[in-house]
Formats: sequence, structure tokens, C-alpha cells
Amino acid sequence: MPVPISDWLFGDYLKCKYKAFRKLSGESRVKSDFEKYQDENHAEYCQRARVRLLIAGGGTTPHAVNSTFKEIKKQTISVAVGISISNDKYSLILNAAELASQSSPGKPLYNPIIFLPHQKISKQHKLLLAFYGSALGHEQKIEPASGRIIFGDNLYSTKVQLTSLLKTVHKIEKEITNMIDKQTAPPLRLNDHCKTCEFQDICYVTAKEKDDLSLMKGLSVKEIDQLNKRGIFTVTQYSYTFRPRRAKKTASRQILKYHHSLNALAIRTQTIYIAGKPEIPAVTTRVYLDVEGIPDENFYYLIGLVIDDGKSVSSHSFWANDKSGENIIWGSFLEKMEALKDFVLFHYGSYETKFLKQMDGQYGGSSELLERIKSHSFNVLSAIYGHIYFPTYSNGLKSIASLLGFKWTDHNASGLMSLLWRQQCEASGNDIFKQKLITYNNEDCQALRTIVNYLEGLSTTNNSVQYRTKHTDQIKRDKPYDIFRENNFCFPDLEKINRCAYFDYQRDKVYARISPLHRKSITKKAHKFKRNHKVNQTINLSRPKKCPQCNAMIPYRHANYSKIVYDIKMHESGIKRWVIKYIFSRFRCKKCSKAFVPTIYKEATASKYGQHLMAWVIYQHIGRLKSQHGIIEDLQEIFKYHFPMSIFGDFKTRAASCYKSDYNELWSALLNGTLLHVDETKVNVRGMTNYVWAFTNIDTVYYMHTNTREGDFLKEKLSGFKGVFVSDFYTTYDSISCVQQKCLIHLIRDMNEDILRSPFDLEMKELGKDFTALLTPIIETIDKYGLKKRHLHLHERSVLRFFKKIEGREYSSELAKNFRRRMVKYRDKLFPFLFYDGIPWNNNNAEHAIKRFVFLRNVINGQSTEESIKENLVLLSICETLRLRNASFFNFLLSGDTDIDKFLERKTNRLA
Repeated sequence: MPVPISDWLFGDYLKCKYKAFRKLSGESRVKSDFEKYQDENHAEYCQRARVRLLIAGGGTTPHAVNSTFKEIKKQTISVAVGISISNDKYSLILNAAELASQSSPGKPLYNPIIFLPHQKISKQHKLLLAFYGSALGHEQKIEPASGRIIFGDNLYSTKVQLTSLLKTVHKIEKEITNMIDKQTAPPLRLNDHCKTCEFQDICYVTAKEKDDLSLMKGLSVKEIDQLNKRGIFTVTQYSYTFRPRRAKKTASRQILKYHHSLNALAIRTQTIYIAGKPEIPAVTTRVYLDVEGIPDENFYYLIGLVIDDGKSVSSHSFWANDKSGENIIWGSFLEKMEALKDFVLFHYGSYETKFLKQMDGQYGGSSELLERIKSHSFNVLSAIYGHIYFPTYSNGLKSIASLLGFKWTDHNASGLMSLLWRQQCEASGNDIFKQKLITYNNEDCQALRTIVNYLEGLSTTNNSVQYRTKHTDQIKRDKPYDIFRENNFCFPDLEKINRCAYFDYQRDKVYARISPLHRKSITKKAHKFKRNHKVNQTINLSRPKKCPQCNAMIPYRHANYSKIVYDIKMHESGIKRWVIKYIFSRFRCKKCSKAFVPTIYKEATASKYGQHLMAWVIYQHIGRLKSQHGIIEDLQEIFKYHFPMSIFGDFKTRAASCYKSDYNELWSALLNGTLLHVDETKVNVRGMTNYVWAFTNIDTVYYMHTNTREGDFLKEKLSGFKGVFVSDFYTTYDSISCVQQKCLIHLIRDMNEDILRSPFDLEMKELGKDFTALLTPIIETIDKYGLKKRHLHLHERSVLRFFKKIEGREYSSELAKNFRRRMVKYRDKLFPFLFYDGIPWNNNNAEHAIKRFVFLRNVINGQSTEESIKENLVLLSICETLRLRNASFFNFLLSGDTDIDKFLERKTNRLA
């Protein structure tokens, strides 16, 4: 016989699946004090809400109390409270129900009402309302479209639409039914509800015995599931996955990433790891702030301060009996802070930050003082997060302070217990609970002081706190063949002996003393090469006919000069070194006495390196992807040119400037086209992570550089584009306002990898099989006819059937749910290629363009500046565009043309 789903079972399942299973199995334990307080508060509130709901009808509306739904339906009751529903599927008592407006005579329909003592409504509360709506729908054969929640001290009422929530509820009901039928316990996952749960002690012991990953508060359920798929189930296993990374040169200016695996390593080794230096403000007066409040009511009732002025330590507490006293304690706090001159206000977490902001908005105060308080506030958690890894499961104040030896008077003291104590204080008026709260608040300030003192000890050389600490750069990297590294010797003399065995030292200092051949090679190496190359061509530049200043005829020669230009010359049979000597003169005008060098002389002798040499070097670096050192060696070996490395900067700047206008024309051509691919990748610019974007179609490539991956510039950059935009699934691209085609190859690869990682996920396999069956005939059509709308649009019906099938199917697999969600989200962007001519279904053009840059990036090896990267991208854009148009980049550079289209007009410039 099937077990019906009760309201308590559904509510427990929303909070914790494991708790629901234990209670379903008949287990029970003594409830915590806080849980008892919640139950009593809820029962009292329901009674108040019942009375209010019935009085609202004025006594004229038919109503019922504590009846079954069948009786209410027979009598067509307008409002009913305490309704019991019991059948083969549900067993529950609904707070209340009211006759729906769409009811008709003989067919009454009811909407659910629930009572909540909370001041705010959460998603769980709405799902609970929808669950009651589902139970009503089962009884009346029509599910209600809406329901009401009566909540808060003032018994506010809000209407909630149930249509979308009911879909979620039905999925949860199926999960609960499967759990009941199979009697299989769901995985244990510690969560925030554990603090108030009756099973918290036994679950924590079980988790500790299993070394479960959910012990780590920072890990989400999704992250734990991903780790489980990798075969990682325990904190100890997870700790072995940490791999230390070398700090970047500019890491001090970047926010440190938090590594949960390093936290796991700290727990396993019981070591405090330091990833970054904590920067604690150095001032004489330190103020430690802790605030107690009731978040549900936006009410702060206790402000605690501990002031350490370097000479003495004093504690201050400001208490408010009710909401009206909040303004008074705020004023007392400001008065105390105003008396301090130079101070830092330490607090832990964002709660106090919200407190300062809210109090400023509600009650205000001296703007100068408030600004001083905010500017001198310091969140201690920010100095810990990502910088210090304590061997604790969370970064909570109590966890870390307890590790450092601090102890609270009441070991059960916590934020939740403070809410209970406050309620008991209000109900009984007993000062014992008030004193408990003040003590707890003051000890939180003292605990914060303990943590700050410890962090200060870490950031100074005089660290008197005795704990095992270790810097992350001291963690040995797992490299079994790490032989090329710097050795640290215990004796200085050993280091000197080791240096004498270095390769260069041995050849230059040792072998040279015994071998004449080595001595000769060293002498050659030290010799500075002179550029006494044979001149291949001498050019005498002609005399100008006029003065550029006054146009007077025949200026006279003022002085004679010559200049050597190093170049190469192209022959059908090869390339040879070509040295040109220019002979020219400086002239003076007889009429105006103006001394000048003719413009033609300046152009011919502007650089000591020729156009062909520059073209060869640029081609080798950009076109052939050779390193700068390799090209310098080639110049020495082939042409006997001994040039400095600085020629690369000169050549690239010169060439990029020359082709800048053509580079801009490439973007105009892309923008006016019907197709545009885009992709992006990282590039290391002097230790900083920058990004390079590739925009392309079938015959044009345009690269550009940005400092971040944020795509805000794309809207403006692509504002004039009217074609089809092809990209991967990076969410920044979704904001582009044009027809979009997502890369199906990315989707296929992701799907294939997840299926291989989850071989027993039958639902995911079925989804992958359906998607493969959909794509196979489409690809066959493309192979046969090409990317033609006339043939491809015939597959539209298959696409519609596929989406109808996956939308109508209920998946229990999270993986299958995620892929369905992803497909439905991008439904209009997966198959536009069926309705346009020449639009590909993948982003291979952009990926190919990015791959060409990646090859160049490997050659650059992170040594370029931002300006140098931009110059490289100008030249690479020209190179790849010519490659796609079947033309030679080298010939283009040699030609001296600055317009690709004009260059390609000559048929001889196209490759066969």
C-alpha cells in the first residue's frame, strides 16, 4: 500500500532530504530548544491568523473550522480553517482555504492559504503553499491557479501564483515517492538547517566518520556532486588535489582566489596556510564592533564595542528594549565613536556593514563622522578569505577564534541561540537572558580581537603566537622530474662550488685554459662584430631644382653625406644580402639662405634597415611563427648580419603604423557582411591576464585586444552589424542584438564528455541519443547540398518535435535537467543556420583564427607589452586575411602596398 505524502514530510524534504528519510524511517530525537521555540511560535501565530481570517468575513461569510475537505466542498464553504485531507496520495492539515473566484455553482474550487510567523517569505514557503495547492487539486480535480500567505506580526497577506511552482512541486513529490518506494537513503549533506535540526549531533558524527565533503561549509551541493563524479568523496581525498601555483608578478593587485582544496589540506595537515600577506591597519586605537539583531524584522537591539587604545581595554554595550530604542542606541554609538580621534573599526563579515548603512539611512547623524566611521571600517574576514587558510571547516568567527584558543562562557552560544534568548527575554522580562546576550555579544568582540592580534602577528616579524604555519609557496610541487631548479645549500661554500660547475662558467673559465680551440671561440664570442659589409649598390640622389621654402631655382650644395642601408634582395633562385650606400647632399638656398635636405633623401634614408629586410623579419615572426632569438640567429647564419633584438620593436611599430588603415578596413568589411564569427582567449602581458578577441568570416580576420574578458564593448562595436552572429555559449554574447547561431560543436563536446563521465546516467544517454538522431540527417543534407536554406529548412519539423519531446519529459538526472535547461534557453539560437544561406552550424572559423594567435602567443611567451601585442594583432590580422584569400603575406609585405584589395586585383599576387 502506497504511503501518502504528509505536509511535515514535504517540509522536511525541502530543508534536508536526509532528515526526511530518517523521520520517514521512524527515527525521532529530542528537538532542540530553538526548534521547540519555532513550533510554539508557529502554533500561537496560526491561532491569531485563524481568528483574523474568520473575523475578516464579518460573521456573514459561511465558514468551517477543523473539517475535512469533502465536507467543506459539499457545503460550499467560503472560508475554512484547519482542513484535513487524507487519501492514497496526501495526508495533511491545511491552515486554511478560500473559495476561488472562478468557482461555479455545483463545482466549488478552493485556493490554499498558509500562515507564517516570519516577516519575509522565502522560496521554500512558496513551494509549501504550492504543495497544499497540489493536494487541493488532487481532491477537486483542478489545480488552483493561486494561493495566499498570511505572514508577519501585522498579519500581512500576499497572493502567490502557483502555476510554475506546481511543476516544481510535482517533481519533488515524485522524488519523495521514489524515496519511499525504494527505501534508499539520500546522500548525507550537512547544510544550514543542521543548526536547528534534532538530528544535528548524530549527522555531524556520521559526517565526521565518513570525512564527508559537506563538512566544508564553503562547498555547494553542485560542487560536491562534481567532485563525487571525479571519485572524490572525502575531505582527505580532496586535500590531495591542491596544486600550488606560482604567484604572478602583479598578484598583489589582484583578488586572491579561494581554494577549497587548500582548506582541505589545512584540515588534513592541521596547518595554517598563508597564501597572501594580511594587511592589518596600524593604528593605536582599535575598536571591535559586534551587533545583534533580528534579521527577519530588520531590527538591531544590541551594539557591542571593545575599545583598545594601547593602554587599556574597555567594553561598552548599548541595549534597545524595542524598535523605538534603536535610534537611542545608534546615537550612543555615534557619541562614543566621536570621542575617538584616530581609530580603526574592526568587524567580522558583512552584517555590520549593512547595519552601518541601514542606520545611516534611517537615523543619520553627522555626515563627517559617518564618513569617518565608514572609511575607517575594516572587515577582518576580507583579510582572511583567500589569504589565510585555517584548519577549520568554515571561516566563521567562532570556528577560527576557538582554534586560536578563545572560549565563550556558554559553549552553545550562537547567532540562532541569541534569537531564542531575545524571544525569552521579551516573553519573560527576565534580565538573565538580557545578560546572556550582552555577555555573548561582548565575547564576540573579544574573539574578534583575538583574531586581529593573530593576523597582526603574521604580518610582522615579531610573531609571538605559537601555531604551525606554512606559506603556500613552501608547499612542494608534485613534479617528479623537476631537476631544473635552484638549489638551496646549507653552506655558502657549497653554493660557490656548485656555481663553478655551471655550463658557461666551465667552458669560459676551465676548458679555455687547456684547449686553444675553446680559447679561440671565446675570443670570437667576446669580439664585437663590425658591420664592414661590402656595398652592393651605390645610389647618388639627384640635386633638387627648387628651394622648398621660396621656390628659388638651383640651390647650391652645402655639404655632402652618405648613409648605409642594410637590406636583402630577392632573386628567382634565392635571397642574398644587399647593402646600399646612399650619397646625398645638404643644400642651401642662395635667395633665402634656407639649409635643407630634400624630401626624397629623407624617405630613402629614413631607416638604416631596408623595406625587404623588414618584410622578411615580419614574415618570419608573424607568418612563420619564429621566435625573435631564432630570427636573429638566422640573420647571423644566413646573411652575416649581427643586429640587436631592438630591431623587432622598430620593425613592428613601422609595419603596424603602415597597415593601420588597412586593419580598420578589415573591420568595416566584417561589419558590413552577413556573417560574423567571434572567439576569445587569454594572453599574458607582463604578468597580467589580458584577452584577445578574433572576429572573422570566410575570408577576413580581425584581432583586437582588451584588458578584461568583460564584453561590454561588444554592443557598441557591433552596433551596425545586421547579419548572423556565430559564437560559443559565453553569456556575454547573449546581449548582442542580432540573429545568433550558437556553436553546436561546443554543445556536442560538452554532452559527450558528460556522458563519458557518467556512464550509468541512462537519461543523459537517452537525451544525447535523441540529439544525435536530430543532427545526423541535417549534417547529411549539408554534406550533399551545402549550407543552402532551400534544403536545410525542411528539417524544421524535426527540430520542433525534438524540443516538444524533451520539454514534455520529466528527468530525474541533474545532468539531463541541466542540458535540457541549456537547450531550451538557447532554443532560438541553436538552429538559425537552417533558415539562412551560407551560415555554418559551428564556430570553427573563429576557433581556427584563435588557434593561429595561440601559436604566436607561444612564441611571444608573455614578454610583450600591451602596445606590442596590439601591433602583433594588426599584422596577424593582415596575415590571416591574406591566407584566407589565398594570397602570400610575404609578397604583400615586399610589394609595399598598403591596400589588400588593390594588391589582390593583380592576378599574379594570388597563389596557384
